[in-house]
Amino acid sequence: MNLSPTALLAAVCGTVAVLGLALAVYGAVGASGPAPARPPGRLQRRAREATTALRGRGRLLIAAAGAVGLLVWLLTSWLLGGLLTAAAILGMPWILQPGRGGKDRIERLEALEEWVRRLADIHTAGISLEQAVTSSVRSAPERIAPEISRLASRLATRWRPQDAYRQFADDLDDATADSVAALMIGHVHDRGAGLSTALKVLAGQLSEEVLMRRKIEADREKPRANMRWVSLFCLAVFGVSVVSGGYVAPYSTPFGHLLLLLLATAFAATLVWMRRMALSKPTPRFLSGPDTTSQEGT
Repeated sequence: MNLSPTALLAAVCGTVAVLGLALAVYGAVGASGPAPARPPGRLQRRAREATTALRGRGRLLIAAAGAVGLLVWLLTSWLLGGLLTAAAILGMPWILQPGRGGKDRIERLEALEEWVRRLADIHTAGISLEQAVTSSVRSAPERIAPEISRLASRLATRWRPQDAYRQFADDLDDATADSVAALMIGHVHDRGAGLSTALKVLAGQLSEEVLMRRKIEADREKPRANMRWVSLFCLAVFGVSVVSGGYVAPYSTPFGHLLLLLLATAFAATLVWMRRMALSKPTPRFLSGPDTTSQEGT
C-alpha cells in the first residue's frame, strides 16, 4: 500500500501531537507536591492509587496501545480503526481479569486476618492496644502495610484512638474489616481484660470469611471465563476485519464511522453488563469515617 506525502505528513503530525499530549499528562501526573497536613480522604487515596498504577504498567500499556493504533492507521489509512484498536488494547487487562477486584479484596482480608493474629500475640505481653499496633508495623503483611502504617502514625500524632480506628476501617473499605475496627473501638471505651482472646476469635472468623469468599470466587470463575473467550473472539474478528481492506470499506464513510461507533459502544456496554453479572456486590459497611472536626486528641 503506497502512502502519499500528505498522508505521511499527517501521520507524523498526529504522532507528534500524541507524544506531546502524553508528555503533558506525564508532567501533570508525575510532579509530586508537598505532603498534605492531614491524611488524604478516600477519594484522594483512590486518585493516588490510580496515579501510581498509571506510572507503572499503565504507561507501558498506553505506549503499546498508541504504537499499535498508529501502525493500524498507517497501514489501512483508517483513523477510526486505529483509535478502536488502541482502545481495545487499553481495555485488555479489564477484559482478561474481570475478577481481579474480588481477588484483591480476598488477599487484603487474608492479610488482615494474619495481622489480627499477630496483634493478639503482641498484646499478650501486657502492653496497650495502641502500643501493640505500633509494634506490629514492622511485621505487617505487605497487602495492608500502608494502612497499618497510617494507623500507627495517627495514634502517634495524638488522634483520638476511636477516630483513628474508624479511619483505619475507612482505609480498608470492607464490611468485614469494620468488625476489627469495632472491636478496637469497643476496647477504647472498656479497657478490660480478654482483648487477646477476642482478637484470636476474630481472626478465626476472618479465616472462615476468607474461605467462604474463595469458594464464591471459584463459582464465579466460569462466567468470567466465558466473558473472556467471547470478548477475545469478537476482538479477533474485529482485527481480521481491519486488515481485510474491502470488507471494512463501507465504514470509511461518515455514516459508516457513526455506525461503527454505535456498534463499538454496544459491544462495550455488553461487556460491562457481562462483567457486572460475574461480580459480587460488596457487603454494606456499618462504620463510617471519623468526624474531621475531632481528629486530634485533646
